[in-house]
Amino acid sequence: MMDALQKAWREERFNIPARIIGAYILWKVFHHFAKAPGTAMAVWWEHFVYRLGSIYAAITVPLLSPFVDNAYSRGIDIYITAGPTMKVVMVQDHCLAIPAMVIFAATVIFFKGTWTDKLWFIPVGLLGVALINLVRLVFVCLTFLYASDYYFRINHSFVYVALCYSFIFAMLAWWIRRRRPAAASF
Repeated sequence: MMDALQKAWREERFNIPARIIGAYILWKVFHHFAKAPGTAMAVWWEHFVYRLGSIYAAITVPLLSPFVDNAYSRGIDIYITAGPTMKVVMVQDHCLAIPAMVIFAATVIFFKGTWTDKLWFIPVGLLGVALINLVRLVFVCLTFLYASDYYFRINHSFVYVALCYSFIFAMLAWWIRRRRPAAASF
């Protein structure tokens, strides 16, 4: 039984999902401790999330400008107006794509490959995740401003998240295929 389990672990068919799930579990453990009330880590995490959310909000505003009458940010809040309608979108913890970035970086680290390749691919991938997330934030704001609440909730909770993670999995698939011999299949 143990030999079969060790052999399955060495096989990449089992190893690929296990590594991705392992990266996700590591993220969840970190996030649990980062959110523990009353700890120094929680204070640090809250400050980090606020600063990163403020940066995302500030970058999102000029991207929104062609589609709205007025857009500006204060901290993590994005104020958008179209005609008489004004709405506020808050860029909170779950809007920052931090889990996606951590899972992406950890998965690349866990896979075979030279550190030289990893040291260029991880920053490029993180930049790609950040850019796709900025596009996602623009569409979330536009959907919130112009669409019904139901349509907004569906897109915010499912469609945009699926697009972001599809991009990440496509990058990981490219990384895995790039690392494997030509005769192997994915």
